[in-house]
Amino acid sequence: MGSIPQVLHRSARAITPSEFCDALMATCAPRFPGVRGTFAQRVVLAVSGGVDSMALAYLCQKVRKKYLNLRVSDNTLAGFHGVVVDHGLRQGSHEEAEKVVDALQNHLGLRSEVCKITWKDGDGAAINPHELTNFETAARQHRYNRIAGTCVQRKAVSFFTAHNEDDQYETVLMRLLSGHGYRGLQGMHAATDIPECYERFGVYQSGYVDDQMQESPIYNTRPTGSQTRRIRRDLKDRIDPAVLARELLTGSKTDPAYLYQHEFDGIATGSRKAPKLAPMHIEDGGIMLYRPLLSFSKDRLIATCLENNVPWFEDKTNHDPTFTMRNAVRHMCKNYQLPVALQKPAILDFSRRCKDKVTRQKAETNRLFKRTTIHDFEPNVGTAVVELPRFSFPQTPRRSPPARRKKRIEHYRTIAALLIRRLLSLVTPERELTPIKNLDYLISLLFPYLSTPETKVPLPPKPYVICGVHFTPLVGNYSPRWLLSRAPYPSSVPRPKLQVSNLHFDNRYGRFQKYWPWRGWSPWELYDGRYWARLRHRLPFAVRIAPFEPEHHKPFREGLADPETKTILSLMLKRYAPGKVRYTLPAIYVMGNIDGLLKGEDYWARYNHFWHERKSSSPVDDEGQQADNKTSADGEGGESTEMKPWQRIRLLELQASRTENPVMVALPTLGIALPEIQDWLDWEIRYRKVDIDMVTQSRRFWVNGSRGIEHRSSARCRRPARPLALFRAFRGVKHHIMKRSSGTYRAGIIRPRCRRGVGLVPVSGPVPGSVLGTVPETG
Repeated sequence: MGSIPQVLHRSARAITPSEFCDALMATCAPRFPGVRGTFAQRVVLAVSGGVDSMALAYLCQKVRKKYLNLRVSDNTLAGFHGVVVDHGLRQGSHEEAEKVVDALQNHLGLRSEVCKITWKDGDGAAINPHELTNFETAARQHRYNRIAGTCVQRKAVSFFTAHNEDDQYETVLMRLLSGHGYRGLQGMHAATDIPECYERFGVYQSGYVDDQMQESPIYNTRPTGSQTRRIRRDLKDRIDPAVLARELLTGSKTDPAYLYQHEFDGIATGSRKAPKLAPMHIEDGGIMLYRPLLSFSKDRLIATCLENNVPWFEDKTNHDPTFTMRNAVRHMCKNYQLPVALQKPAILDFSRRCKDKVTRQKAETNRLFKRTTIHDFEPNVGTAVVELPRFSFPQTPRRSPPARRKKRIEHYRTIAALLIRRLLSLVTPERELTPIKNLDYLISLLFPYLSTPETKVPLPPKPYVICGVHFTPLVGNYSPRWLLSRAPYPSSVPRPKLQVSNLHFDNRYGRFQKYWPWRGWSPWELYDGRYWARLRHRLPFAVRIAPFEPEHHKPFREGLADPETKTILSLMLKRYAPGKVRYTLPAIYVMGNIDGLLKGEDYWARYNHFWHERKSSSPVDDEGQQADNKTSADGEGGESTEMKPWQRIRLLELQASRTENPVMVALPTLGIALPEIQDWLDWEIRYRKVDIDMVTQSRRFWVNGSRGIEHRSSARCRRPARPLALFRAFRGVKHHIMKRSSGTYRAGIIRPRCRRGVGLVPVSGPVPGSVLGTVPETG
């Protein structure tokens, strides 16, 4: 019996559904492993009509039918929805998009829609996209914004693109020609957020918080029965039974969950301690972009469409080498013989090596960050107190070559720069972090023993500003610490602001002020690159969020009628926002005199009285026309008649809004506002994206005066336990301890998490003298 001859298949092989399913599982890993998805979710597909996207649509439909319980990220797959973006760059583009939709629905059974891009500038005026210098970047931003908007409408948290191995090759080659470093030469990531949607709430890292506030959330964070029993067992193991039994015998009747909360008050200078800040939500979740075809070549995608009779459409602009840079690179790779070092296998292998190098540096930075101490992180005021670790140099012979030590210092400086970029991400208002090559001076300032002759810094260290962050050295009887805060606003730069117009006159006229309706919530907007905010009110004046200005400090403090509130304001500013940090806080201003409304005075009476005073003096309006109680009846120059009452008041309101100064009514992140303002104004403010996993890796992590962040994700931060559940758990612990009188247990600390409950944070070793251990030094 002869051997089976080997057959070499030179043509590309079609992608099987099982291969695509494996790639899908490797790409779409769970984002919140500690939660359980309660509803099946649709996934949006970005389809252009080309062979890549049509192959993706076919494989997705095939996988859905073959694997019924397939999960994408955290949720079960409910199906796919195609989105075809019409850029409107040429005649007939809309008809071509409709043909793609028909092909998806008729041949693949995929529901789809067309999204048309409207090219406008920042002021809303129409523009010609071909005249833009950054046309490719602008088109990508518009495209992703339209797709993300569809995801929000469809309540989808994931969308797929058809980027493949050839696209990765072209991307790396383009970046290599543009002079990118090894970090940029990694290429496209298989899973990422959408940077083009940075200023869109609910799209860029913001969906999870809102989901947990709904009556039927997508993600279920409640612990199961087995998890509850495991928590109860952990509580038994974390409490010293002898200490608890001794305190119970001495007559301690207080709930153990609240015995030691007073020990975690924020430290303030003076006889009184500043109260704790209210918990602030942090942006998290959002819509993720996945590229499941990144490991497949384009030849295999073409073979998939040919073998399964999947139609596709060729875009004529893709063959124009002068249209975009990618087209030029694609034309060069297809029609010219490139050197071996620039061909596809070499470039992709080079990209993998760059990615491996970045992965190793990230792992080393993680180990260094675990030795970093974050004493206080206050998202309410945007500050952090950090104690930096020290690099440990290995023991080397005394006469080792200087080049070896120089190379080691250069490597440590790179790791220190990556650590600094992580710290900058906590408080910076900038969208892009400072590149590593621009951090040389700051590295020498924070790590003097890593300084080089070119970057020598004077001692003692002095404050420094970079990437919108003010580094301030703290002096005390402890290791060197730095206060990171938002840099003061320069006088030459306009102040950030977020404004909402007044309640319309038609909704107020003829009603007493207590019956005025509320305006709807304004859309979420990013204020100062740090806070997401929205407002609603029922005021006759515009409302604005702007920085806390020094000239408004005294009037605002005098407006607080309660002396206790004035004292609390002074203590909180001194404790949480010392010096110029307080003048970077967001404040809410009303663009008019609000004293009468807060006191309950008749709003319309003062305008009627003011009108009778002006009538005798024949006033002149703001446009220079005579306002002698006469106006045109028909608005077209007809016969003049007596001005109507509503016209008088509306005219006076318009003039007053242009002359009255803004009045500061609240410091929303500190939770302090003028009395009775809540009857007229409401707000919601959240902090922008912060990597909680990264922060909790620190050696010691205190937030808001050892209180912790109120966060809904159990994967990102421990879920605060409810007082009743914690009391029941402790009740079981008491019963267990009364039975056992000996044994060694690990101690723990009850740390307040939010207003509704507390959380348990472990510390090492049993701590005598209390039920739950001694509070570590907070600095």
